[in-house]
Amino acid sequence: MAFEPIYEVAVLDGLQKLCSGQVVAEAKLVPPHGDEIAKILGVSAIADVVATEVFTGEARIKGKVDFKVFYSDAEGQSRCLDYSAEFTDKITCDAITSGRPCVIAKVLDTDIVSASGSEVKLAAVVETELFGQTSGRIKYLVKGGDGIYSHEKTLICTKVVSSFGSSTEVTAETEVAAEEIECAESRVCVTKATAAANVVTVEGYVVGDIIYRGKDGVGHINLKTPYSVEIEANGAEEGNKVWAVSRLVEAKATVINGEQTTILVNYEIDVCGYVLEEKSFEVITDVFSVKNELVKSNEQIEYSVNKGCVYFEDEVNGSVTLDADLPIVDSIITPLGSSVILSNVYSSDGKIVIEGLVRTNIIYYSGESNSTNAVAVELPFSIVRQDGDGEVYATAEVLGVYAKIRRGNEIDVRAELAVCMSVSEKANITIITDLAEGDQIAVPASAISMHVASKKETLWDVAKVLGAAPETVTEQNPELVFPLEGGERIICYRKLEK
Repeated sequence: MAFEPIYEVAVLDGLQKLCSGQVVAEAKLVPPHGDEIAKILGVSAIADVVATEVFTGEARIKGKVDFKVFYSDAEGQSRCLDYSAEFTDKITCDAITSGRPCVIAKVLDTDIVSASGSEVKLAAVVETELFGQTSGRIKYLVKGGDGIYSHEKTLICTKVVSSFGSSTEVTAETEVAAEEIECAESRVCVTKATAAANVVTVEGYVVGDIIYRGKDGVGHINLKTPYSVEIEANGAEEGNKVWAVSRLVEAKATVINGEQTTILVNYEIDVCGYVLEEKSFEVITDVFSVKNELVKSNEQIEYSVNKGCVYFEDEVNGSVTLDADLPIVDSIITPLGSSVILSNVYSSDGKIVIEGLVRTNIIYYSGESNSTNAVAVELPFSIVRQDGDGEVYATAEVLGVYAKIRRGNEIDVRAELAVCMSVSEKANITIITDLAEGDQIAVPASAISMHVASKKETLWDVAKVLGAAPETVTEQNPELVFPLEGGERIICYRKLEK
């Protein structure tokens, strides 16, 4: 009887949030010469990652925050100030390896540090998150040799097939009676990502909120422009899962005068992500021999299974009541500085809950004071999805904010959201990494061995306890039905040598 254990080595890939960091970006916005800031109507900030250098255990990030201040000047005219502030961050984490991670930057909060008629100082808290591929190698037993009985389990994990990245340009236009653009805010999101042979297709929206000035005063348009980009991804196949994120590199809005006045917006966006597939293989978790003792080394392996990447749209509704010192609303001009912050994402009882807050400023006109005013709005929300249990990561972006007057001092607000949600399940399994043959097992003096079964015992459990081959147990106890109910008396006979 040959004792010839055979081993194989497997690579367990994974995709996860590696780590995150926070940094504060500051800006000082000064109006044009001779202008004066009489009233601040709203502020906003959008973060973007410009460059990332990745080393083992460290990521160095360069980014920028685009600040905007919408204000009224001394004559009551609405104006907008823009300023880009650079920031750097260094994140250290053992999970970071050299390669190409996906980096997401998000502004968590924006505050007015100080304000006067001649300048506004702002500060924004920026969170950067790194997503990347994790890799681990395991040695596992696949065969013990003749006379070795083994118990196998199927290990199902997620394999990263490939990473991808690409840039694309999107153009949006609309005819509107505009003379000049006062303020423009842009956002980008992913709403669908699919895989085919060696390629992925990522779809989404580029959103532009544009405040313009025309002959009839200040107006607002919301441009929601779809995009679709096909990206090479070697190894991808139809049915693979795709996790993708997008970032806005640049947006330029211009007014084109012709037979019709047109606002034209040119966007440049980057898309990156990973293609995932489910991988399974058999590993031996336990062994025994009826002839010899076996000396084995065990290792508990922890791994992650991605259960799906889900893209969906939802909406949040709410209302805001004006403070007593604010004049009543006669007409809505525009939302400004719309963003969404996710505060809590978790799973419970087969449901996934996404909680957060939509923030925006509603700019409005009041006839009683003949003035432009603003009210800050915060819409808390809780989205419940029937997508199972596990570890959940989600991102969300505002597709559009719409406001209408309920009464003079109350405004109804509706926000459309695009959400990307990734669900993973942590699992562990104990495998045999090394096996050696020990001393010969002493032959029992009795010709009969008996075992009283416990509930849910399997053939493997019984055979190991009795020290008999599984086929011997079933041959001598043909009435057994596995898994056992518990209480069955199982007898094995053996031939004794005289």
